[in-house]
Amino acid sequence: MHRFGRIVDLNPGARARESEASLWPSFTDIMTVILMVFMLTMVVVIVKNSHLVERIRLAQEQQAAAELRAAAAQDSLAVLAARNTDLEDRIRGYSMQLILLNDEVDRLEQTIDAKLAVVEGLARDNEQLLERIQMIELQLEEKDAELEAARLTMDEIRAASQEAERDLRDRIAALLSQLDEKEATLITLSDEKTDLEMALARARQDLSSLEERYLKLVRPARSAAGKTVVTVRVGKIGDQMRYEYRGPDAGAAAERVSRAELERRLTAAKQAHGDDLYVKIVIPDDSGLSYNEAWTFTKDILSRYDYYYEDGW
Repeated sequence: MHRFGRIVDLNPGARARESEASLWPSFTDIMTVILMVFMLTMVVVIVKNSHLVERIRLAQEQQAAAELRAAAAQDSLAVLAARNTDLEDRIRGYSMQLILLNDEVDRLEQTIDAKLAVVEGLARDNEQLLERIQMIELQLEEKDAELEAARLTMDEIRAASQEAERDLRDRIAALLSQLDEKEATLITLSDEKTDLEMALARARQDLSSLEERYLKLVRPARSAAGKTVVTVRVGKIGDQMRYEYRGPDAGAAAERVSRAELERRLTAAKQAHGDDLYVKIVIPDDSGLSYNEAWTFTKDILSRYDYYYEDGW
């Protein structure tokens, strides 16, 4: 039986149609793959964006919590700063009281030194009296020798010697009486020294008691809370006084000024702030000022410009 092969299409466009029919399925497959890759990429991007949004939200919440903590920390710092200022004021008050006590101690020590000088003078007088007594005794011995040598005129010399002996005894008795008085004076001065030491101890105890009573008074303690604070720093180099002034502005820097300029600025601050003006005086340990100079300056400035001392020191 005869088998016929494939029928050949003799139409000239037939081969082109076959090529076009084979091309379109391949293009469709390629576009399908591209679409699938695009969709998978979109899914991955969407998932990553969701995680990123969650991280951003958590970061914003943490930032808000950090800002709240920072605000709370700033409030705490402000409270601590006010407490620190109060503590510094109390320390300065105690320092001034200690200065007064030291001055009182110096005065008492000077008084005691004067008493001791008197005691030493009396002791020297006592030594001189003892030397005179020794000289008198030597003179008596010499008289006895003369009496022994002048036996021929014993009666006359004896009478004279007896009279001289009585005089000498009277003088010795007087000297001994003076010596007793000097010793009594020394004992009295020693007792006065003991009394002065006891009085100093009582004065310190009374000062401590007065301080406790003062703290219990109705008048509130001096505080910088709610006040306008200006700072005055004072020192001394040789005989030259040095002053620094810092205004109430938070960013203000300390400026070196003269005494007249310092009082001018304090007067302006007093006129501007009135009862709200708090004057903070800083006296460094190496300021070079004596106790009396530091106390006088502090009392003068506070009594004229600080709100707490307007009605008297």
